Amino acid sequence: MIEKFYKKLKSLTDLKPKDEVNNVFSELCKYVVENDKKLKVNKKILEINEICSKAEFEMEKFYSEKISTSQNPNQELKNFIYYKNYEKLTKLEFLNVSFFEENIKEVLFVGWGPLPLTAIILATNFQVNCKIVDYSKEAIDLAEKLVKSLNLKEKISFVEKDILEYKDEKNYDLVYVASLVFGNDFQDEILKNISNLNFKKLLTRTSHGTRKLLYKKIKTKNLKKYFKKELIVHPKNEIINSFIILSKKENV
Repeated sequence: MIEKFYKKLKSLTDLKPKDEVNNVFSELCKYVVENDKKLKVNKKILEINEICSKAEFEMEKFYSEKISTSQNPNQELKNFIYYKNYEKLTKLEFLNVSFFEENIKEVLFVGWGPLPLTAIILATNFQVNCKIVDYSKEAIDLAEKLVKSLNLKEKISFVEKDILEYKDEKNYDLVYVASLVFGNDFQDEILKNISNLNFKKLLTRTSHGTRKLLYKKIKTKNLKKYFKKELIVHPKNEIINSFIILSKKENV
């Protein structure tokens, strides 16, 4: 099956949402949820990860624009094919972080793309204030337009900045770190700079089993230098992502 998906994905000449692309990824999502087993990562799986990452960015751009230009953005948001999945994942993350920090009101996102669904769900369902830092002007422009259309400008703000250069004296209850940070050539420097921010808990998404076809597994050894692992959650239902909750190491 993995070879089948590899060939299908490699044959795609354009990763923008359309029937051919949507069908392949729907089939892949269904497969990884229904076949929960160990998976040894190799070169082909890393290639699949790369294609999935590019396709996800194209999908986010497409739907961010579609939702924000809709006559009813809130309804269009809920029509998004993965909205319910993100809603379940975000609720699960929020509840688990709440075991460690009861009053989560201020959240910082490091790199979150043009369709910041997690921030939107936190702001809408849990009245959380969110700040998103991203170096991509394209992603920020689309995300800002989307947030404005949903009347969430007072709850979600944006900073166009490379996280390596980002400084912030504000106190945050939680920092979300996009998994793409861990494939960056400056990973250690990024994690060090994040560790210098003021926050209580940090969360990053990862994967397990066959779900590693869609998302890379984050190696916890990459985090140990600056952070202490508190909890790893591996959902066994239709929620595809796993997540890691960490706290900051003192005197690093």
